[in-house]
Amino acid sequence: MKPAQTLIRRFGRLRLAAALLTALPLLLLPLLGVLWLWQNRWQSYWMIALGGCALLGYGLHLLLARLERKRIMARTTGPDPLWPPSADAAWQSVAQMADRATPQQWPLNDVEKLARLGRDTLEQVARHYHPHRDAPLLELTVPHALLIIEQAARELRREVVDHIPFSHRLTIGTLLRANRLRELSKTYEPWYRAGRAIVSPYSALFSELRRTVAGTIVGYGVDKLKTWLLQEYVRKVGYYAIALYSGRMLLEDAPSVAASVPRTDADPAETPDGADAEDEPLRILVLGRANAGKSSLINALFGRLTSATDILPHTTRRITAHRLERDGIPLAEVIDAPGSDTELLDDKAFNKAAAGADLILWVTAAHRPDRQPERAQLDRLRALYADNPARRTPPILVVVSHIDLLRPARQWSPPYDLSRPEDPKARTIAAATAAVAQDLNTPPARTIPVCLAPERTYNVEDTLWAAILAHQDDARRARFLRCLETRRRQENWHLAWRQLANTGRLLLEVPKRLLS
Repeated sequence: MKPAQTLIRRFGRLRLAAALLTALPLLLLPLLGVLWLWQNRWQSYWMIALGGCALLGYGLHLLLARLERKRIMARTTGPDPLWPPSADAAWQSVAQMADRATPQQWPLNDVEKLARLGRDTLEQVARHYHPHRDAPLLELTVPHALLIIEQAARELRREVVDHIPFSHRLTIGTLLRANRLRELSKTYEPWYRAGRAIVSPYSALFSELRRTVAGTIVGYGVDKLKTWLLQEYVRKVGYYAIALYSGRMLLEDAPSVAASVPRTDADPAETPDGADAEDEPLRILVLGRANAGKSSLINALFGRLTSATDILPHTTRRITAHRLERDGIPLAEVIDAPGSDTELLDDKAFNKAAAGADLILWVTAAHRPDRQPERAQLDRLRALYADNPARRTPPILVVVSHIDLLRPARQWSPPYDLSRPEDPKARTIAAATAAVAQDLNTPPARTIPVCLAPERTYNVEDTLWAAILAHQDDARRARFLRCLETRRRQENWHLAWRQLANTGRLLLEVPKRLLS
């Protein structure tokens, strides 16, 4: 049955006739207006005004379309800065895969192809973490698969609620009815356009022109939007897959891990008195040889005496933590360790202290030329972090102490400009700092000369603190992964005990049910 016959059958001939008679004056009004313009020879002015308004409208529409496109394109998923370094290569492969995806190859209305694209993205990430497995996707546990669905659904809900007007009032039935009306309007649209051309030819001409131009603009924007949606789909799937395979996701209370860093269970010897039980502070580990000035450096950082200085050999006999506060605000825990060249800090204690650090201050004496043992220990420290791809290497700053003892020994008149040293003392300090950076394989920017003598404290409050603050973000990333690793171990034990307890309860209930 033709559309016209369907319309007549639905409304009836009499109803259609009544509607046409009622609307006839309104339908004739545009035609009479065109005749009046023709008689008064104003049709050219009217067409110029109509064309000018149309051009201005198209210009504004194009400007708004570009601004909207830029705003949408700016909201692109990127890598998480808290990921371990092992996730960088996986994210690069996901980003390249997203850049290659096009709506022509992966139509957005083809659900099967989109599902295959998501599976290919998951497999790309899984193959990065399990390169020797024939089916890397099978390494995904059922709870983690459900967690990915949960995270994606939560994010999709937030996007819909935040950016679609009245989405909280729209029901599925309303959307289905609106879709039916849209399809019905497409069916009868040609009849409407033909009737408008008969009644008002000038209006119809410019309307068709507007339809063609606007359709080109909107079509261009729609193609860009489709490409962005498709590429963002690949990035989102890859983002959650990397978060899963890199150990970034926890099964219990996963969002809180990203929101804040909870305090971990530290060794009692490392926990200062009055430590906050809520938040995990940054841990600054102070290492170096005996008598290098480690405890003196901590005293200078605190601004008050907190531990015995290294006047006698091996004064610090165990790992001790201090709360570093300024104006009552806790900044960090500074951990003082025994001399790295003594028996008080064996390999096991050295590795444990390094594993719990977020930033390391290595103190070395400027007037001691025998730095080969320190270089070996620093290389061992770097290798220790490199062997654990799930962790980030904490920033390592080398603090060059005892610069006041350098030649000429009696000269001490700070401050010194080490970038352009003029007097002999400044040249000696600059040369000693450069030698330490080379001997310990440390960047010059991370090698800070200081004086820690009680009456001569120099370069701690300004240069050393500036270096610590400059590497604060890297230290926080190291802290996050350190705490995440601890939380993951705790979660594994907690889940295992809870599952065993629940299984035990079920086994105890079986005889009761049988007896009842």
